[in-house]
Amino acid sequence: MMLSISGQALGTTRSLAEILSLLRKLDVRWIELWPPNLEGGVAPGRGYEGKDIGQAKDILTECGIGVACVTMSGAFVKEIVEDADAYLAALKATVDVAEALGAQFVNSYCYHWALGHDADIGPFVQMLRPVADYAAGKGVTLVLENEAHDASGTVEGMLRILEGVGSEAFKTNFDATNYYQASEEPFPYAYRRLKDYIRYVHVKNGCLHDPAVHNELGRGGTMPRLGEDQYIHYCPLPEGAVNIEGLLTQLREDGYDGFCTLEPHVPLQLVERYYQVEVSYLRRRGVH
Repeated sequence: MMLSISGQALGTTRSLAEILSLLRKLDVRWIELWPPNLEGGVAPGRGYEGKDIGQAKDILTECGIGVACVTMSGAFVKEIVEDADAYLAALKATVDVAEALGAQFVNSYCYHWALGHDADIGPFVQMLRPVADYAAGKGVTLVLENEAHDASGTVEGMLRILEGVGSEAFKTNFDATNYYQASEEPFPYAYRRLKDYIRYVHVKNGCLHDPAVHNELGRGGTMPRLGEDQYIHYCPLPEGAVNIEGLLTQLREDGYDGFCTLEPHVPLQLVERYYQVEVSYLRRRGVH
């Protein structure tokens, strides 16, 4: 299994070259790119139209870092989702960026397309089918990350979407801790139900936020099935409620040889400390 780090956490404060320099210090050779990691563009934090791909390729080559995945996060912006044609074009543009940078995967989300576990997935599935066909033609796989608050947040919801699109070029990015946030059993249940669809993995850990114990810096979003006053707390991999060790062991036993990408959801002042702990943790468990 290959170790990658998401460029999201430091994307708004550090240049791509600075982030890659940190990855080199950690001896990590793969990055997951997000829109803010690339210079230029008409919507710097949302999509890749107008981004300077050539400059990014030069910096990546100079640093000896490969691109594991390119993420399109537009589903979190309601006005982008409301223009289906523009969203479709932006997602295809992300596939083009992945192809240009040699990435095999494009990560995307559902969120405002079908907000709520029982939301109608019809428009989302209809939009995804042509994108999956487009990605297949480029040799890229589109992966959907499960998010706790939308239709992808449960195992059944994710399966409905995957089966609705029905393409070998459309699979899932498995985030165990996001399933935990949605009060689904991440491992072994969610993993076993979804393992045939998993092509990419996000790694972080969390637990129920306890104000009497935890610092507010690690508090994340709500736990939707527990109520609006219950939150997830993001902690280093060895300290959370999710059985990350069991998941990694099972992935290895099942022959998964893809990426495990770190994405700590913590404030900037904690990010590098989490990297230090978590990179070491993953290496001891066969992720390099």
